[in-house]
Amino acid sequence: MKAKGKPVKICALIVFSSAVLVALVFFLMVVFVYRGIDFEADEQLFESARGFGSTTFYANSAEGGSNKYEPVAIEISGSIRKICYSLDEIGPYLSRGFVAVEDKKFYQHSGFDSKRTILATVNYLFKKDKIFGASTITQQVIKNVSGDNQLSVKRKLEEIIRAIHIERNYSKEEILEVYLNIIPMSENIYGVGAASRAYFGKEPSDLSPAEAATLIGITNAPTAYNPYINSDSCRRKRDIVLSVMYKDGIINEKEYEEAIKEKLRVISRDEREDRLDSWFVETAIEEITNDLAKKYEISSSAARVMLLGGGYKVYTTMKTDVQKKLESYFEDGNNFPSEIKEHLNYAMVVTDSETGYLAGIIGRVGKKSGNRLLNHASIPHIPGSTLKPIALYAPLIDEGRINWSSVFDDVPVEFIESNGEFREYPRNSPPIYDGLTTVKDALRNSKNTIAVRLCKLRTPKAVFNSLKKDFGFDTLVEKEGGLTDIAIAPMALGQLGRGVSLLKLTEGYGVFSGDGVWREACSYLRLVDYNGRVVIEKEQTQKRIYKSTTARIMNQLMMTVTEDGTAGKIKIKEYINTAGKTGTSGGSKDKCFVGYTPYYTAGIWCGYDGGDRAVASLSKSHLEIWDEVMMSVHKDIISGNYIKEFSTDGLYYLPYCMDSGELYSDICIYDPRGNRREYGYFTADNMPSEACHRHILCKYDGETKAIACDKCPKENIVTVALLNINDRSFPKEITVTDAEFVYRNIDRYTERPVEYSLPYFQNSIPEGTYVGKGKNKKQFNSNCYLHDD
Repeated sequence: MKAKGKPVKICALIVFSSAVLVALVFFLMVVFVYRGIDFEADEQLFESARGFGSTTFYANSAEGGSNKYEPVAIEISGSIRKICYSLDEIGPYLSRGFVAVEDKKFYQHSGFDSKRTILATVNYLFKKDKIFGASTITQQVIKNVSGDNQLSVKRKLEEIIRAIHIERNYSKEEILEVYLNIIPMSENIYGVGAASRAYFGKEPSDLSPAEAATLIGITNAPTAYNPYINSDSCRRKRDIVLSVMYKDGIINEKEYEEAIKEKLRVISRDEREDRLDSWFVETAIEEITNDLAKKYEISSSAARVMLLGGGYKVYTTMKTDVQKKLESYFEDGNNFPSEIKEHLNYAMVVTDSETGYLAGIIGRVGKKSGNRLLNHASIPHIPGSTLKPIALYAPLIDEGRINWSSVFDDVPVEFIESNGEFREYPRNSPPIYDGLTTVKDALRNSKNTIAVRLCKLRTPKAVFNSLKKDFGFDTLVEKEGGLTDIAIAPMALGQLGRGVSLLKLTEGYGVFSGDGVWREACSYLRLVDYNGRVVIEKEQTQKRIYKSTTARIMNQLMMTVTEDGTAGKIKIKEYINTAGKTGTSGGSKDKCFVGYTPYYTAGIWCGYDGGDRAVASLSKSHLEIWDEVMMSVHKDIISGNYIKEFSTDGLYYLPYCMDSGELYSDICIYDPRGNRREYGYFTADNMPSEACHRHILCKYDGETKAIACDKCPKENIVTVALLNINDRSFPKEITVTDAEFVYRNIDRYTERPVEYSLPYFQNSIPEGTYVGKGKNKKQFNSNCYLHDD
């Protein structure tokens, strides 16, 4: 007996020890999880969802570019939208029906159902079923708040602890109320109140049993039971819910029989009636929702309910005069070409050049007809050449690798052979190339060949990293299947895989008006709750990306785009300094322009809704529309006594040779095309320092129109300066406009003066001569022209 008893005791001890160990581990896990929970988020949501009233949005009423904040309540047209409903307003069909279908023991348990939890745990551990199960209504509230559906013991334990906490602090009625106000109902709709209005055009208490059962059924699988796209499945689920409601005594036999026979009828999406938020308010709601979700580590849907139902005050950055002018213009179809009837669309974003804050935004043409519509200002589009200033020109100038007068050859970078034929890349349209081109003219005329050369100089990977890190272009594709943006076409020409939103692109251009500092285009300043407590004080993210002098050079460079470059037709430049850059996607499916003044920065996009058609030549271009809107926005500024200009403080204004980018010399005078001297802006550590080496003096026979030889009559010989270019070699014939001025056999027919002349600007411009124009007009001296404003 003793021999047999000993093993039994040992086994019992092992079992007991194991049980103690498991209990200890479980206890420690509970403590660990409990300490990591922030119950404030749950409490905030409950306070909001219990209905403290609608949230009020305030705008900045300061006119004409002023940064003085003068809050004024935003007027919102349409009926007042109620976000949160009490149980009395929801009605018994919904409130009792949800309990019957989702959690029959709701009024008995303390937050979780222990029996269902144990069974679900066994189910999970032994992989009997893919569904974890066991969630009570209280747990579903927590799940909807956190947005976390991960199947893990830690997550489930945290959910149970939070559910118990909620049960101890709130009544069953309050918990059910919150649940019904935040539950997802498909179509980006949350809460039974919003769903009953959207699907049936009724308040929730007015729903029939069949309509209430439809909403209850949708909740189980919002996409699978969406009445618009899966009406048959939706009806079958509705009938199952009706049978449960009948068995639980929520509806009587007559109501059940009538409801089963009732057809599934929902109003069309276009007929939904709801309060219409402006494009700006929607943008602010989206930004605040994301910030609340991040602050409290909750789902975006829960954060949205918290925001719109919590009686908050939102102080936005919207400038009322800017937003009103945008809305007035875009709601009038007469302001746009006739193609808008064929679903051609436009979007526009305006930020404050002084602060970087969002001032106004429009997502599409026409009077706004609903909430959360497709917003072309916030979804990605292909930017084309509008990407070049921030991707290529500014960073390379900032690094001192190029400057205003740096010269590149506008000829194809490579020739691609196919079936014995060669195709140039990139190809100009029309296929004519200008040859030697300065950085100024390359940007002004949007030369793709030079953009490709600059991208190779910087490398596509460096460009990609900069756009992602410095400018927050999070829609760029590093690698996705066979798609990547780390390549020449996306990084040099802006032909991105997914694209970038107009809002992010316009925000990026703020780095130039911001003197080299990138600033987040925030849509709000602070969020204050019903007690006056500041919930979020928005801290605008700022970071220096370029030197101040780089931004100032870029301002002057992009002013040439609007003066006589690709955006030369705009008229606002005649009244105020205006800079910018145009862009077109491959196949002309997207057309963009981002332009700015010292007061406002604005981006415009144009394209068809489906993105499957080219934007052909229009009776009215997107540039004209941008110009008219900006003229309206700047009307009071232009009529004022003082108009600001872009600073050139710290820049040198120097002459250079257009063909070499170096200092203009005596030899350059002999170019047969005439004056090859231009002026540009430079910094002390990145300016031309040597005389032009590109021009070569040659003997030219004026009668035969050819290079002279020893037999040519001396009286016919003149001296000309031709271009020293010896690295052009093409496998096919192409047209290069400066080709006739290139001399290739340099050794045989060149003539150099015995003594080199001083740079032309030093020995040919008298001291005291004024050079430049407007505010930039400066008096010449041997130290050139230093702009000090």
